[in-house]
Amino acid sequence: MDPGFRLDGRYRMERRVGRRGPAQVWCAHDELLARRVAVTLVAVRRTQRTLRRRLRDSARAAAALAHPGIVTTFDYGEAEGTGGDALTYVVTEFLSGESLTARLDRGMPCPQEAADVCAQVADALAAVHACGVVHGDLRPGQVFLTADGVKLLGLGVTGTGDEADRDGEAGQAEDVRALGALLAACAPDPAGGLAELAARCRAPEPGDRPPAADVARALAARAAETPVVPPATARRGYRRAWRAAVLGAAAAAVLALVLAPLAVILSSLRDAPGGVALAAPPRRSAPPAPAEGPAAAAVPSRSAVPAADARALAVSALARMRREIDLGIAAGEVEPRFGAELAVRVTTLLNEVDGGAPVDLPRRVARLRAVMAGRAPGDVAPGRAAGLSALLAEVPVRP
Repeated sequence: MDPGFRLDGRYRMERRVGRRGPAQVWCAHDELLARRVAVTLVAVRRTQRTLRRRLRDSARAAAALAHPGIVTTFDYGEAEGTGGDALTYVVTEFLSGESLTARLDRGMPCPQEAADVCAQVADALAAVHACGVVHGDLRPGQVFLTADGVKLLGLGVTGTGDEADRDGEAGQAEDVRALGALLAACAPDPAGGLAELAARCRAPEPGDRPPAADVARALAARAAETPVVPPATARRGYRRAWRAAVLGAAAAAVLALVLAPLAVILSSLRDAPGGVALAAPPRRSAPPAPAEGPAAAAVPSRSAVPAADARALAVSALARMRREIDLGIAAGEVEPRFGAELAVRVTTLLNEVDGGAPVDLPRRVARLRAVMAGRAPGDVAPGRAAGLSALLAEVPVRP
């Protein structure tokens, strides 16, 4: 297949971005809906009816999983291949960013980042389990970091009917064990209870492992705490990684194998072992308390705390605000279009503050307040809006 080929008269292949085993992943243009998509192609003999049915059923299962942390499946079909083969294809959203494997190769994240990423993975996994589906192959290579948050890749199903009923609970317990291994890979040293939670997820007895939803809640609470600020040298590396993941600046690794059916048939797709295991950054002492009084407690001024601690407070508040936006969209409490715009503004400011760039913080915070104040009815649920405004009030600005 060459660039320019039109699949079923609709998807124009632009370039191949990956080939692993029998599967090819292409960046393509959907000429009907005028959008960029990822098309994963697998040639299957037409006589392999059972395999073709499993691929179709897996695509249907993936398409039914509507969750911001799960790659969206748009279409499935079969085209005429060479030699009488069926060219099975699945069309999904095209992702820009990097895998968690690539992120870990540059060094260990701080505990808050590890908790935030794993919380999003656990939340997506809980949605998968709620639909009676198991992942079956959870690992860092199946976690993709994008500008819109974490995306869970490589979904697969155990089967249908009685077989699924027998194996579903055991499969979910295995997914939680894999989640614990992923958490341990991100936070190998005791840090804020992450190592303990990872150990619970990897308990020898499946019945002793917590449900993915409970793990998601515990990690989200940990991610909302004040972050551990790494030393300057480590922070520079973290900023580069964060920008690559959140702003989509990674030129390579624009896509991983995001298709659910591939997990069913391509068991050979595994990451190469490795990943640099660096020591977790040391914990800083807590910042000094702001001046007394209700106003000072709500909005600490820069004069009340040292500049470095003011930056840490701002990073903490903005990071938690970014997470609240994601949670709001997932819960249906934030309208996706408005939430995406707000998330871009918050993420941009977060990276600038964390990167030490000169920022007119009062003006930028005032802009965010104006965006919140100018929202249309229905853009944000009242309770979620109050929470976002409260987090914005925690950003230290001059009075």
